Amino acid sequence: MEHEHKRRKQSPSPPPVEDAPDAPDGAAAPLHKCYMTLLPLELLAEVLSYLPSPRDILAIARTSKHFCAVLANNKATDFIWRQARARCQPQPIPDPTPDFTEASYAAFLFDSKTCEVCQKRTKEMYHSFALRASEVLGELAMWNIMSLQDLRSATALHRVTPQEEVEYPEFVHWLPQLERRNVYDMGVKVREDDWLQAVDEYKKVHHLGEEAVAAYVKEKQALADLMPAKRDLCIQLIRWGRSYEARRKEVLRLNHAKATSLAQLQGWQPRDLLQAPSYRLLHHSRNRSLEPVTDEDIYAIRGLLDAEIAAHRERKLHREQEKAQQIRLKQVRSEWDHMHTRELPAHVLPNLQEFRKLSVVKIYEAGPSGSEQHTLRDPFVSSVLAENLEQWREAARAGLAAVLGFPGWKNLSRRRLHPVDRLTARFRCTRCDAAASSGSKKVPEDGGMDFARACEHVCTHLPKKRRNKEKWSADRFVPDQRVLSLCGTTPEDVDSIRIADELGDRVQCQSCPCIMDVRSVDRHCKRHVDCSFTLANGPVEPPIEHGLAKKLLKVSRDTTPERDQKVFVCRHCTKPHSSTSEPHPPRLMTFNGLISHMKEKHLILLLADEDFYRQKAAGAIDDLA
Repeated sequence: MEHEHKRRKQSPSPPPVEDAPDAPDGAAAPLHKCYMTLLPLELLAEVLSYLPSPRDILAIARTSKHFCAVLANNKATDFIWRQARARCQPQPIPDPTPDFTEASYAAFLFDSKTCEVCQKRTKEMYHSFALRASEVLGELAMWNIMSLQDLRSATALHRVTPQEEVEYPEFVHWLPQLERRNVYDMGVKVREDDWLQAVDEYKKVHHLGEEAVAAYVKEKQALADLMPAKRDLCIQLIRWGRSYEARRKEVLRLNHAKATSLAQLQGWQPRDLLQAPSYRLLHHSRNRSLEPVTDEDIYAIRGLLDAEIAAHRERKLHREQEKAQQIRLKQVRSEWDHMHTRELPAHVLPNLQEFRKLSVVKIYEAGPSGSEQHTLRDPFVSSVLAENLEQWREAARAGLAAVLGFPGWKNLSRRRLHPVDRLTARFRCTRCDAAASSGSKKVPEDGGMDFARACEHVCTHLPKKRRNKEKWSADRFVPDQRVLSLCGTTPEDVDSIRIADELGDRVQCQSCPCIMDVRSVDRHCKRHVDCSFTLANGPVEPPIEHGLAKKLLKVSRDTTPERDQKVFVCRHCTKPHSSTSEPHPPRLMTFNGLISHMKEKHLILLLADEDFYRQKAAGAIDDLA
């Protein structure tokens, strides 16, 4: 057993695995084994001898640990890299210096690079291999031409002046310098960071004594001895890089022209042809290996191109239809928002999901991709939409009138309001009430809804997917009424709304010091078990800002500055002062502080406009007691 264990351990790789049978449904598919890992080194070298560049061998070495160990970390396989360098087009790659391994040398030449001067990424060859500088910065430094946006990058190079050459003569021998020279500027250029670091190190060493200077000179002399070989290699790489870039650009031009001519010949779009998987793979592989695409290459994949291009066009058409669909959905939402926010008195509108179910809106949203040029504001479409909305309103009026106890109501007098338009017509959603009784925090506590709010009502406690599929129905509402006789009118009187509005903020609650308008009574009376009202002698002071509580309860970027202002005063805590006593300064709070104060001291969970006011007087004093 021990001998058999050693034999298995010394085996370079396991034997080939036979093709596994089809896996049953639901089971994981077996991994396919790479048989290239089983090849002896001689056969692997023969296979790789057909590769035109070390770039391809580097890509293979990065595919697995096995190939990394065999190709990148094995001096016995350096001959494979050398042969690939000799086969590279258009010229063989120069031999590296000893500080390079073959794999790191290939990565240095062909990987995407970061310019060590301007810190920009590039896929092209370095302009200066010694400084590892990009093309743009190298040209600017060589010709002394720069724009304002390139000034910061160009100043990262330091031009050694004659005075500095005399003061620091050793630096030129071991610092990497720009190997490209120009007849107009023969000066030495190095990296600014390298120069400053060398000057700083030189000055520090001379302060430490002769022994430190000797060690410093010995260390830098070793770098200076290696510099000539490195400089020669960089000069050779510049010549090779020029020819390589020229060849690469020529191959790109030829292959692009080949794809364009093939597409025109077959009646395709060049972009569609380049998106076909088989041709895209061929095109990019030939560009990487600097080989032009031939007719034989195209003939080998010609049978696949028609199906792939047809599938690509189908996907492209589907994407365009989806994009047009999204545009129409946004336009419908925009039109719905516009109907709510326009200055003219808006009619009663359904919620957004019901609005999308109107016949003309459904036709518009499901229209072909060319219908986006027509909008819902076109005269004809707008008139049809108005008819659809009016039909929906009439159905909603009839349904909610039946909820109030007026099924089939018909108005025979112009002096009588429709039941849903009366001040006493208030509705509650049965589903929201059930959710509120179960303790859901997503259900707002209010005093019921009028006809307009009932038409726009959406059950916010439902999940979004179910909420979007729900159909609005009057059967989900129940009446929530309280008859008011303070105005001296009847609910069905057509002038009741005008009389109630003219009354203003004079309705005073007998259970708390709040004074409000008639429209707020139905909501306010839910706070007290036994609630009664009377008319005050005059309007409340300071006046009520209607809609302020609803606005500030919505936390957003626009309302946060107002909520954070310490200007809000609780009306429940404001006490009237006599003529003989000094006025008590109001306690100013932020809106969040006001909410906490109302919950803690007055047990009011939902603020209303009549509960507070905003102090606008400049002489208000903050009473923190």
